[in-house]
Amino acid sequence: MRKVLSFVVPFLVWSPLMAQEAASSTLAAGQEETQSSSPEENAAATSVPVTSPVPSVPSSPALAPSVTAPVQSAVVISPVPQNVSYKVKQIIRSHNVVIVEASQPIPFEKGKLYLVTLKDGTQCSLALADIESNLLTMESADCTGLVVGMSVEPALLKASGKTVESTDNLLPEADKIGPRVSVSLYYSTATKARFEDTYVSTTSGSGYVDTTYTMDSSAGLGVSYSKLNPQSWGFVGSILWEPKRKIKSLEVEGPGGTVSGDLIDSPELTLLIFEGNIAYRWENIYIPFGLNYSAPFLSYNSSTTWWSVSGALGAYVGLGMIMSPNFTLELFIRSVGLEMTAADSTGTIDFKRGSLAGFGAGWKYTF
Repeated sequence: MRKVLSFVVPFLVWSPLMAQEAASSTLAAGQEETQSSSPEENAAATSVPVTSPVPSVPSSPALAPSVTAPVQSAVVISPVPQNVSYKVKQIIRSHNVVIVEASQPIPFEKGKLYLVTLKDGTQCSLALADIESNLLTMESADCTGLVVGMSVEPALLKASGKTVESTDNLLPEADKIGPRVSVSLYYSTATKARFEDTYVSTTSGSGYVDTTYTMDSSAGLGVSYSKLNPQSWGFVGSILWEPKRKIKSLEVEGPGGTVSGDLIDSPELTLLIFEGNIAYRWENIYIPFGLNYSAPFLSYNSSTTWWSVSGALGAYVGLGMIMSPNFTLELFIRSVGLEMTAADSTGTIDFKRGSLAGFGAGWKYTF
């Protein structure tokens, strides 16, 4: 047993040393083998980039987020500018659009409401539709008393963020599409055509007199083309037709007195009138005024008297009341110009220029 231990103990002591020497010799052999490699292999080995090992970071419960924890993203809140002033810069009434200038750019909140205080103390609303720099495009359907330079203030209501519908859907048809076509039925009470300075030449003498023809009143039909926007100037162009006014009597006033009598040849006067007016419209009220030119047609049964009638300039002024988007009531005074001559076997009459004037009322339907 002692011999065995004397053999084993030195083996156990020297075995680690021998293993260490063996490892050292193996490493040395590997280095010698590497050093003995060919220059081509060394060049290939040096061309491979050496990457640094990425150290592993031990996860710590205090640093690593929990699997069940919600992920929160950063929220950027646009600062709301303070002490911003707003003023009306442009008013496009035909489209009910108002351009407002802000003293500095503001965040875009579509549908945000703004208020304007009018001269009478009432307020009207504007809805923000678009922003370009510090110019704000707003829509409005009720700011008819708005003027350039008025101050605008944000409403205290929070913006809903919903899409703003075009205010064109809230406007009367006449405000949406601009020019429109109308047909009208009217009644004219004009019954007297007056001619001053009528020159009468007969076999017994000549001179100047005043003549007045009395005729029937008449209904009429018309077609109009107009553009009337609120709080602005517009125009109305019309073609009117008044059929067959029967001329009943004639009155002559001269130096020797006044004579009158009925006409036995039953002449009838038909009028075609071309009329052009400018008009100013407020809300549902407008006032048109302008000129007209007549194209008269005279029919008669006499074989002994010869008549000639032609048109002349006349005038018109009216009051229009818009009852609905399609119906309008008009009251008016119209003067129609006429020029006329007559002749028979005893002489000639030059009526020169006269006018047929009177009140009227009409009902207009607008498409």
